[in-house]
Amino acid sequence: MTSNFMVLKALLTINVLCLLASCSIREKDDSVVLARVNDQVLTVKKLEKLLPPEDRTDMRLKSFIHEWVDNALFFDAATKDGFHKDQHLKDVKDRYYKKIMIGAYLQTKTFSDITISNDEIRNYYDSFSASFIRQADEAYIHHFITNKHSEARSIRSKLLRKRLGKTMDELFKVFNVETKTVTKGLLIKELDRAIFKNKKVTVVGPVRTTNGYHVVEVIKRYNKGSRKGMEDVYDEIYQRLLKQKQVSFSANLLDSLKEITNVFINSNYH
Repeated sequence: MTSNFMVLKALLTINVLCLLASCSIREKDDSVVLARVNDQVLTVKKLEKLLPPEDRTDMRLKSFIHEWVDNALFFDAATKDGFHKDQHLKDVKDRYYKKIMIGAYLQTKTFSDITISNDEIRNYYDSFSASFIRQADEAYIHHFITNKHSEARSIRSKLLRKRLGKTMDELFKVFNVETKTVTKGLLIKELDRAIFKNKKVTVVGPVRTTNGYHVVEVIKRYNKGSRKGMEDVYDEIYQRLLKQKQVSFSANLLDSLKEITNVFINSNYH
């Protein structure tokens, strides 16, 4: 059973890639060939349709091309074994294709017209403020990670000097820093203890973990039971309102389609 599921999953993935790639079959494609498996060809032009520009880093491109080759090999092998004639697979593919079409239709007909104003977000925040109460202590931090203990100590030193007005430009240019809000109990044990045990500490580390040496600058702390500011939950509220409007728009569109379409449902299933 598991083996059949894995084959089905792999074939669906391959079919989607092949479906997307086939859009350019009738177009003249003189671009550079990146890979070939028998009659299947991946060109620069086809890759540009399959991989978004923001994902075209050197590492991702290599990974994608190798993945394409692997899938092409599996697809050829599956075709030779007759899986392309399997009716169950055809039915699953048809259902998946219908879902894609429906999603595209709804996006075009309704979702693209949805707007959410700042006033709506503010009203939602005020009406449901109880749902934005912090369930645990949180901290807004700058998080540095390095593989070298000496670099970690240097980062800590520069962070402490920042308290005396020293510039931070060089520090942020040289080292990777992640700015984020973290919640007590959701971090790895060593970092969780270091950040939340002493609430007066503003610079934490170096803390050694299996990922390297961590240095943390705590910008602001939030106590359990305090309410999150609207700026902290703006995106969350936006998504909630967006979902509500999408459901409403879809329902209205469905009602209008039922009015102009001959629909029959057996009375036993009303």
